[in-house]
Amino acid sequence: MGEEKRNIAVRFFGGAGNYTVVLEEFCHHVLTEDPDLEGALEWVKANTRATSDAGITDRLRFLESIGLLALDDERVTLTDRGIRWVSESDPAILFDALTETVRGFETVLEALLEGPQTDAELGDAIAADHPEFDWTDPAGPAQHRGWLQSLGYVERSDGLNSLTESGERLARRVASGLPTLERGADYAQSDLEAAFETSFGSYIKGINPRTGDDGELAYVIVKAREDGPYGDDLEGERFTYIGEGVPAKGDQQLTPANRALVDRAEGGVAPVYFFYQPADADRLRYEGLIDVVGAEYVTDPDGERLVYRFTMERLEIEDPAEFETLADSVVDGDTEIERESAESDASDDLDESEPPLTADADEFTATQRRVRSSAFAKRVRDAYDQRCAICGTSRESPAGTVDIEAAHVYPKRENGRDHVRNGLALCRLHHWAFDAGWLAVTDDYRVLVADRPDLEGYEEFARLEGEKLTLPSAEAERPHAKFLAAHRARHGFESP
Repeated sequence: MGEEKRNIAVRFFGGAGNYTVVLEEFCHHVLTEDPDLEGALEWVKANTRATSDAGITDRLRFLESIGLLALDDERVTLTDRGIRWVSESDPAILFDALTETVRGFETVLEALLEGPQTDAELGDAIAADHPEFDWTDPAGPAQHRGWLQSLGYVERSDGLNSLTESGERLARRVASGLPTLERGADYAQSDLEAAFETSFGSYIKGINPRTGDDGELAYVIVKAREDGPYGDDLEGERFTYIGEGVPAKGDQQLTPANRALVDRAEGGVAPVYFFYQPADADRLRYEGLIDVVGAEYVTDPDGERLVYRFTMERLEIEDPAEFETLADSVVDGDTEIERESAESDASDDLDESEPPLTADADEFTATQRRVRSSAFAKRVRDAYDQRCAICGTSRESPAGTVDIEAAHVYPKRENGRDHVRNGLALCRLHHWAFDAGWLAVTDDYRVLVADRPDLEGYEEFARLEGEKLTLPSAEAERPHAKFLAAHRARHGFESP
């Protein structure tokens, strides 16, 4: 619609926060009674405080403009979209209708991600995002907020607006710019180009990495063809997928496409959309979001060349914004249970910023824990610039994977948290030594060595005593003293 979009939404009856209650009753009347325009006006006057035919008609014309109603003098009817909204009671249907017609709804949601704001502040955010706006009606921002409030995405208290839980999920999806696709649905290439706002060229390749404005990997689209040349094994929840590079070109190389999946195998946090294309179809069937859990550079089954073999696992997550929220919580710990734990700690006169030592066993589903675990590995290794915090080394395997591991300070097997402040980037040797209890770390980040000169290996580790760790520049990414102390206690080190 572009330039045809409205600047201001038209309020409905019932007051802000109740638009959809009255609207649903009205739509049920239209669906069951099939009124003409005069009958529709009379229903509104009988069921609300509205008295002006012109004012009511203006609101009904707005519902027509967003695709819920079709109006003429002889009949008022619900469109297919209107029927779907009434039958499914899904606020996303009405939200999509509003955003297709009126500018500024996405801006309001993104602004509220930064915290509670007044209507005037939301108006300023819209004006900044849409310089073509000219707010001739000072109530314009309130009408945006009123619809979002009615849909359950925004709540209001003491003149301040904030996101509800469902509103925050929607706002994160809007901010990500990534679409939520229907699992099992078939999509033409043009459909996907419109959804992702990109061009795939003459056809969609097997691996399609896409970067954001910051140059970082934003998402990956992976396609498997039934008649493809790679022999992918796609059965089950966990399956294998062969990387980019046809047999005629010999050994597969670490192309940008293969690199994107290698990065995901190392704990990258960009969502991966997976599609399947039957041999006799042009359209692609969406299989859902997947996790890349492993990358190997191996000889193919025919023994003729080296290929990238990726192990993939299907995720029970529909919304890519949920994926990103889970990944972000590894750094900021922004989950309700952690906030509650911090409040509990504060009530016991402890440091409010002190993180809980362990995770609640019921805090996340198995899929959510897997996403956080992958994000933990990625964020910890990135924080330490892919180098061991103890010896400073970094190596790459032939597959291009970095041979640096993300260690939990307080161990995962004891339900230690997937949080960057419970992590250390370590080479394999020092990861093993840290987990086994040969090594520990003081609160001022110096290495402690177990006093066991009678054991094989002591001399190798003894020279590390007192060495300073190589740490992230950001203090918020360094190990927290609570985790370090718990690790020392587990392995019998005296507190320094």
